[in-house]
Amino acid sequence: MGGSRKRNWSSYNLSHTSEKIVAMRILNDAVNSLGIPYDYDGIGRPPIPMDDMIKCCILKVYNCFSSRHTTPDLAMANALGYLSHVPHFNIVSKYLRSPEMTGYLHKLYITLAVPLKEAETTFAADATGFGTFKKNWQETKGWFRSQKMSQWKEFKKLHIICGVKTNIVTSAKTTEGHANDSPFLIELMRETAKRFDIKYMCADAGYLSKANCEAVKRIGAQPLIKPKKRYVEKAVIEVKNRKKMTAWREMLWFWDRHNKLFRHYYHKRSNVESTFSVIKRRFLPYLRSKDEHGQYNEMLCKVVCHNLSVLVNSIFELNLESDFKKAAAAAS
Repeated sequence: MGGSRKRNWSSYNLSHTSEKIVAMRILNDAVNSLGIPYDYDGIGRPPIPMDDMIKCCILKVYNCFSSRHTTPDLAMANALGYLSHVPHFNIVSKYLRSPEMTGYLHKLYITLAVPLKEAETTFAADATGFGTFKKNWQETKGWFRSQKMSQWKEFKKLHIICGVKTNIVTSAKTTEGHANDSPFLIELMRETAKRFDIKYMCADAGYLSKANCEAVKRIGAQPLIKPKKRYVEKAVIEVKNRKKMTAWREMLWFWDRHNKLFRHYYHKRSNVESTFSVIKRRFLPYLRSKDEHGQYNEMLCKVVCHNLSVLVNSIFELNLESDFKKAAAAAS
């Protein structure tokens, strides 16, 4: 977990040594709380329930294995009563490519995040890339700089907002690798604000715009976006000339007059970098899927897996209790 809170190592050790079993139970409860309908008209072979396939796809990504090597874990989940049966490994890959699954994955990571809404008031936004066809993101990053725009196909991008205390992901969006970060801040922030009380919104200079500052202010939060020197100088002059104190000018004035305090709060933005680091170290920095929609779903599965891990840790360290029916209702 992020922040300066002293860690309870006994609870931390217990959470990590029992995480996988607890995560399976939480995943089962969270997916079941979504109330996914089972559509079968009685003609032909009955389809596998979507809730079962979501669990299978999440376990595949959680274990960082291929579909074949995930089969023993699916058998264990079946023995524990979390799956109705163990599907063929090809079926798991097929469902991971399903557009229908995307909406449920969004609801699922939100359902897992809602139990921590009382713990988070400061949030940070950023984006990162995931290599495709087992290409490393750092290698790809250097590669695409020397290529034409039309060849930017070697990675996909994940945009998120996370809480800076627990690093829980509260909203996420998947895009092509060449998508700019700034235009997605408002959409992600509004999604987070539906369920969390945002007091501070941190972001790096890539998100610097008057529209983003005004949007943060409209939801009652303080924007903490790293400014550029030329903008600060201009804003200070405008304030001295008694121009209207907009959210943009107020933030730049705050940076100029209370720089140490601004940096103190802005520094919490580094927790979003920690979140990406954890996701990539735990659940791989590249995407196994070759299908484009499968790649987007796989990134969302990584977010679900991360939130699962954070929630298990919080249950042990913060004595957290989860009501997934209420959380699922909030995610709708």
